[in-house]
Amino acid sequence: MSGHALRHAVTIKADAANVRDALTTLKGLKGWTMAEVSGVGEVGGQWSLSYAKGPTFVWKITAHDADKVAWTCLQGPGDAAGTRVTFDLGKTPDGRVRVGFAHDGWPHQEGNFSKCNALWGMMLHHLRAYAEHGKAAPSYS
Repeated sequence: MSGHALRHAVTIKADAANVRDALTTLKGLKGWTMAEVSGVGEVGGQWSLSYAKGPTFVWKITAHDADKVAWTCLQGPGDAAGTRVTFDLGKTPDGRVRVGFAHDGWPHQEGNFSKCNALWGMMLHHLRAYAEHGKAAPSYS
């Protein structure tokens, strides 16, 4: 990894397949991120995430397996393009899914770095709510 990284972790009381689906399917992403999502969640595919009255991000899917989902930002505001997000999936001793999250490759800790840190923290809690209850819990509506 080069540059600076944002790091978070959340534990989710759900089946690992539900968590993976939330990270790798169109329906899943719509359930916890926002209303405007398009694309295909296969390795080499792209997600386009358009926020109402906000930026659009385009992410290339670089990994999608049982333990890891990773994207590289192709388009986004400020220094976001070229950064990478990784969702590492594991099990806790009590059977929950642990999602270790990193957003790395930031050239510095100014600008959108702090804003994205807060945004990802909030979004991971929406991911947990969606995976646990199966009801849409978008970060933005």
